[in-house]
Amino acid sequence: MKKALFLYALLLCGFVMTAQTTTQKNDEKIKIYLDCTRPWLCDVDFLKNEFKMVDYVRDRFTSDVHVILNTQFSGGGGEQNELVCKGLGRFAHKSDTLRYFNDATMTDDDKRQRLLKYLKLGLIGYVAQSSIADKIQFTYNDDKKDIKTEEKKKDPWNYWQFSVNTSGFFNGNKNYQSSDINAGVTADRETEKSRFRFRGDNLVSRQVISVDKEKVEINRDQQSIFANYVQKMNEHWAFGIGGDFTRSIFDNIDARIGVSPRVEYSVKPYKKFNNERIVFQYEIGPQFSNYRDTTIYFKTQEVLIQQKAAAICSFTKPWGSINVGAFWSNYMDDFSKNNLGIGGGISWRIFKGFQFAVGGNFQFVHDQISLPLEGASRDDVLTRRRLIATTYDYWAGVGFSYRFGSIYNSQVHPSFKGLSYSLNF
Repeated sequence: MKKALFLYALLLCGFVMTAQTTTQKNDEKIKIYLDCTRPWLCDVDFLKNEFKMVDYVRDRFTSDVHVILNTQFSGGGGEQNELVCKGLGRFAHKSDTLRYFNDATMTDDDKRQRLLKYLKLGLIGYVAQSSIADKIQFTYNDDKKDIKTEEKKKDPWNYWQFSVNTSGFFNGNKNYQSSDINAGVTADRETEKSRFRFRGDNLVSRQVISVDKEKVEINRDQQSIFANYVQKMNEHWAFGIGGDFTRSIFDNIDARIGVSPRVEYSVKPYKKFNNERIVFQYEIGPQFSNYRDTTIYFKTQEVLIQQKAAAICSFTKPWGSINVGAFWSNYMDDFSKNNLGIGGGISWRIFKGFQFAVGGNFQFVHDQISLPLEGASRDDVLTRRRLIATTYDYWAGVGFSYRFGSIYNSQVHPSFKGLSYSLNF
């Protein structure tokens, strides 16, 4: 009898444990890993608070869906976003891509609300196949009148966008003062077939350093005007023309004007540029330079023909991203006056929790044609207030991170978050 009661109790416990496990599985949310190629554009805390239908995990290897947000900026300051939802594990057969555009006039809140909306749309198909599907409710706003009005509405600006900006930054102490005042204007028109961009900038940059009661003044004022028009001919070829004007005290340039037609070939169709891009670019044209002081080539002004070529590769994949490029330029009268730059970066999630990143640029500099004839003084070298002769330039960075512990990071604790604001200039 006791043995029978023991077996009965054991079966009852097993039934209860199985029921609890089944209940937990039935109420289990899908796990997503949110991967923003430009992290500062994703308000993750907001998404976690507003979208609790899913669990957020810290590593894609433990997720059911890998969500990738690719963002590209338009000439007018807008953002073209591509939200890719790639199923993993039981959802490996499923993948969805949504695209939407953020206007340059949208606020940060507008953008995060829009991201939330499309994140819900992208994940609804996965949630519908989960155990919490019966908890989903739908709402649909049907206003055909507004839709028809929107379709008939014409753009009075014909895609043109204009921007005027000014900003100032000031800092200092007893021995040092610095001020930078910048003003600029832009005009852009961007469509699927063509893009025109105009920009003008005026920078007034001054610094004063006090050393042993002696003041060293640094002037890095600079003015620039740039205009560029490009036309996409098909999914692989684009042509255009560009012109620019530069005045730079630092570079010993009183006025420099250049004009150059240009061509680009894209190995991959342009429609895939968010995820994979391999392009070759070439341009050539005249350049007139008027110098503030006589150069090391004994020139006060000259006209030269300059050519430029570039090869650029960019890939954004679930495992990470690659962005590399090579850039060449030279003056046609003397090929020894050239510049070669090679650079880029790689971000790689090697295995669960481990991410490695390396980036940098190395530039071979042999085209400092504006270098002043008069040698640089000690103050010039220490304060970098003028162009200094060099044959190379570089920067490099490398790092890795490894995260372990709980796979969930859906909770948000609001206290002691620190100063939170954004300023756009």
